[in-house]
Amino acid sequence: MKKVLAAILTIAMLATLFGVVSFANGHFQVDGAYLTSDPEGVDAKTTPWIPVDPEKDVMGLVAAGDLGNIYDFGFTHFHIQGWWGDSEDYTDLGIQYNDGDITWGLMVPGEAGLPAAAGWAYCNRYSFTVPLQAGRIEMKFYKKTADGQEVIKTINYVNEESDEITYELKAISGNDGNPGNAVWLNEDGEFCAVKFTTSDEIQGIDLFFWASNGSNGPLGSFKGELYKFDTNIENSLSKAPVASKTHAWAGDNNPGFNWRLEENLPAGSYVLKLTIVGDTATGVDKETAYVVFPAVNSEIDGTKFEYYNASASFNFGVFGNAKVSLNDFFGTNPEEGTVPATEPGTEPATEPATIPQTGDFSVAMFAVIAILAMGAAVVFMKKRSF
Repeated sequence: MKKVLAAILTIAMLATLFGVVSFANGHFQVDGAYLTSDPEGVDAKTTPWIPVDPEKDVMGLVAAGDLGNIYDFGFTHFHIQGWWGDSEDYTDLGIQYNDGDITWGLMVPGEAGLPAAAGWAYCNRYSFTVPLQAGRIEMKFYKKTADGQEVIKTINYVNEESDEITYELKAISGNDGNPGNAVWLNEDGEFCAVKFTTSDEIQGIDLFFWASNGSNGPLGSFKGELYKFDTNIENSLSKAPVASKTHAWAGDNNPGFNWRLEENLPAGSYVLKLTIVGDTATGVDKETAYVVFPAVNSEIDGTKFEYYNASASFNFGVFGNAKVSLNDFFGTNPEEGTVPATEPGTEPATEPATIPQTGDFSVAMFAVIAILAMGAAVVFMKKRSF
């Protein structure tokens, strides 16, 4: 069954390796988003962008609609490219800073086969580089139709000096486009997990996924859970999670799993568990709901990421302090059998009290009676002092 689904998914979803944000009337697809100091950007209208120095990838932050505070990054321009697919005809795409004028002419029309490949009646690419403005900025992307104009995507950022921590996505790798290499979950309760260690606090988790979309299987949900690592992965998963989120999908990365925690978690070792939940076999043909987590597209450090109950590695990202490099943010995992270290700022756990042996019972009882007697004498003296 999984091999059949993998073959279908290979044909239908090979082009969806990057962030997709869904809206009521269409798809805003991003296949390149980065900060740069090159005002010309790059000429990459039809191919995905691959991060290179000295540009900074902000794909995950764009998907969330919030770049955060970018002041300390030191870049001057923002580049974004992708396509907009729609069920109604539109004539142009534009961008607006806060309440300023809309700049039109961002659409790159005329690519043969794009609407059919993307599955939308009207579909065009966009690719542009714009200056980063100072202050608190709301970038609104518009489509223009015969009836007027409509916002299709909003991205916020702050470009001013601040003492606040700026968070960014620490993705361990890009996505492998072969579903045959990915991790499939398609039975209620089936799960995979990964153990990782951070040197700084965690603000959230980001995942890319493929999934059944109603035509090739029922819609469904999966649950993300974070556990503190304790001794080994099995023991960790037997404890209560420190955070959890159930995520319903309507198709590939729709909506994206951009999980911001209610409270940041401290630096330490964690296990991320992903579980498909709910009814997964419905209909006359017993179609199966499935969610697929792409494998990483490069080698990873096995001392930093340990996978469990998974047929392959799967890609994920953690939102962390932007001033901590990716290499420094993820540390070496503790060995199995290791009890987690005491949280910074707390005292080490005290040894448990020794329980007296049977032969020492009378000695222990004598000590208890003596302590109680001393306490009674103190109370009596205090009463006498008033």
